[in-house]
Formats: sequence, structure tokens, C-alpha cells
Amino acid sequence: MISMKIREPYKDNRIMSYKELKDFFIPELELKYSKGSETPEVTEEYNNYRVWLLFAKFEDWVCVQVAHSKTDVKEEIEFVLNCLPQKWDRNDCELKDSQFYKCVCPVPDKGENYRDLLYRKIGNESDEFRICVLDVDKYLGLEKIAEPNKNDAERIIEICKNQYAEAKIAYQTLAVYWRKVSSAIDGQTISYAVEHRSEFE
Repeated sequence: MISMKIREPYKDNRIMSYKELKDFFIPELELKYSKGSETPEVTEEYNNYRVWLLFAKFEDWVCVQVAHSKTDVKEEIEFVLNCLPQKWDRNDCELKDSQFYKCVCPVPDKGENYRDLLYRKIGNESDEFRICVLDVDKYLGLEKIAEPNKNDAERIIEICKNQYAEAKIAYQTLAVYWRKVSSAIDGQTISYAVEHRSEFE
């Protein structure tokens, strides 16, 4: 089990569980993977969506990562599934803070790939995993529009909704390894959430 110390100002956050959020996931695209079992197939259907979550089983299911991809969710998920069973031999590596927790993210040595290192570390910490794909429109309460993007308001939503949804659900789950990009929509979302906590509970 990983040691998880929540950073300020998130210590009073109510962490939403997998069960509370599962209605927002695409059920037919949920992948379950146990170490030692066959790697599940990731089809082209995954590229119809943008935001995905990785849960690891400890005493309960814990969201360890949230991500989004503009073009290739399938490739990202395949990369994760390839890394999870790989050997982890870096117990002495330096750890940095994630957005929500102290000293959890591995610091790569020169020439090492951070994503590879991170998902090998995650794979070392649990034996059971779930990958869930988020129905962003359902999660954000957006209506399907027959003729989208007729005005700037609709264009802004289309441009920003996936990054906003990624940050919002990372915040609501306190995704262990998630890190924001401060100047991007995700960073601005987290800043807003901290200042308006009640709107996100």
C-alpha cells in the first residue's frame, strides 16, 4: 500500500468513490486487469472518447490517475496496461508531490521516461486495476445538440470541456498521481475548485 498524505488545501475534501461515479463511465469500455492475467484488448472504440481514469484496488478502489488525450486514448491505455506488470526496482527513487498528495510521484533519472516509471510504480502497489472511460457530456450535464458550435459559448464548451472534466474528476477523487498544468484549463479549474469547494461536492 502506498503512503498517502494529503496536501493542503485538500485535507477536508470529500473523496468521491468509484461507486458514486460509475454511472458516468462507459460500461462497455471498462477494463479490469489483474496482474498475471491476460492483458485486455483495447479497441478503436476508445478513441471516440477523451478522458479516462485508472483505479487501483487497495482496501477499496482508489483513483490513482486521470488523463485525457486529444487523439489517441487507445494508445495511452495500451501503454498503461503494458507498464503495470513490468518489474519495479526503484524503491529508492526520489519522490515529488502530486497535485493532491505529498511525495508520491517518482522522479526519473536522466534518460528515463516518466510515464513508464510512473505506471510501473503503480503496478507495484496493487494487483488489481480498473480503467474507466468518462462520458464527459453526461458527467458535466451537457445536452447533445443537433447542430453543435453555432456560437462562441458552444465553441468554448467544445474546446474546454474535456480538460475541465479531467481536472474536475481528478479533484473530486483526489487522484493520487494526477498533476495539473498550472497555466492550462486544468490548473485554472483546480484553483477555482479550491476557492469554491461547495460547488464540487
